[in-house]
Amino acid sequence: MADIISEQTASGNADGRLLLTLQRLLAIQTLELRPALDQASTLVGEALRAEKVDIFLFEPTSNTLVAMGTSVTPLGKRQHELGLDRLPLANGGPVADVFLTGHPYANGHADEDPRQPQGIVKALGIRSQLDVPLELDGERRGVLAVASTEPERFSEQDLAFLEAVAGWIGMLTHRAELVAAREREAVSRGRREAGDELALLTPRQMEVAACVAEGLSNEEIAERLVLSQGTVANHLRSMLDRLGFNNRVQIAVWAVERGLYRSSQTESSES
Repeated sequence: MADIISEQTASGNADGRLLLTLQRLLAIQTLELRPALDQASTLVGEALRAEKVDIFLFEPTSNTLVAMGTSVTPLGKRQHELGLDRLPLANGGPVADVFLTGHPYANGHADEDPRQPQGIVKALGIRSQLDVPLELDGERRGVLAVASTEPERFSEQDLAFLEAVAGWIGMLTHRAELVAAREREAVSRGRREAGDELALLTPRQMEVAACVAEGLSNEEIAERLVLSQGTVANHLRSMLDRLGFNNRVQIAVWAVERGLYRSSQTESSES
């Protein structure tokens, strides 16, 4: 599908430019949020020949818009170096207004706007600016912001393009967030399952499992834990039954995976 529209056609045709950009957005493979949004920002910047594009997402805990994606450009890099990738709503400004009202912002002389944060104007030299609301799953979640140091850099057509692209970036962001949420749930579920398995054993049986992982024989385990060999054997039989295992090797692997035993080699490599 990417071959349907050439670079030359897209550069001279608004619909072609939009379609080509959407094709490229859909081709983004990474499912991690920041890398995906960095790529999306860079693609939008190339389509608009902008010096900086940001995908700001709202962070409720700090009441701040955070640039979770920024175009890979000198101006984008400088923004992060100066710490201007975080815009508290309390500080106001056009980007904050767009998020709060849902109305787009377009200004070819943004440096003359009294609402503009001075850090943006003075440190970055922004003159032209386009901002549109970003919605994820029907909820306003951030702002797609485009900037240039040239005055009157963008047109009404560019604003319409940006509004169209914002919807697709919202879907891309939603996809990445869903993947991250599923990964967190999988980790949490794994921890719960591990905890449930640990709850099957008594504290003494967990000590025996650690000794088995260390490679100790029943006699050596009995000596270390001050138990009779018969008691150690009883613990092992009970552990095999409760965990559904067939042999002590499985117990050893299980104990290592659950953190009951850590070899000296592992400990030294982490220190």
